[in-house]
Amino acid sequence: MAEPRFNVERPTIEGLNDPPHFSNAVVTEGGKMVHLSGQLSPEGDLAAQFKGVYDKLKIGLAACGASPSDVIRQRVFVVDLVPEHRELVVAAMGEFYGGAKPASTLVGVPALILAGALVEIDVTAAIDG
Repeated sequence: MAEPRFNVERPTIEGLNDPPHFSNAVVTEGGKMVHLSGQLSPEGDLAAQFKGVYDKLKIGLAACGASPSDVIRQRVFVVDLVPEHRELVVAAMGEFYGGAKPASTLVGVPALILAGALVEIDVTAAIDG
């Protein structure tokens, strides 16, 4: 029986910008997908909450046989997002993902479901089956 084959490509797409901290597109073939629901960590300021959420995502990914470098898609929701948050968001992503660049969406929202929560992140990872 042949070994499962899994490929991940992050193409550069003409006509779209090439951001340094995320990919515009991630194409997968074969393998297994891991979808983690949005995680919250409603203690501390925005930077502390990013760290707490990414720590929870790391635990969830590991439980499913994945790591941050396997993440191909993330959705980030931030309460009262303003342009000044960009540097903090990019730093948190860089710390969590290292050199990996998932496709990413960042959305400002008026509130999240838990009182005091400022950030929620869900991810999709692709791993060998």
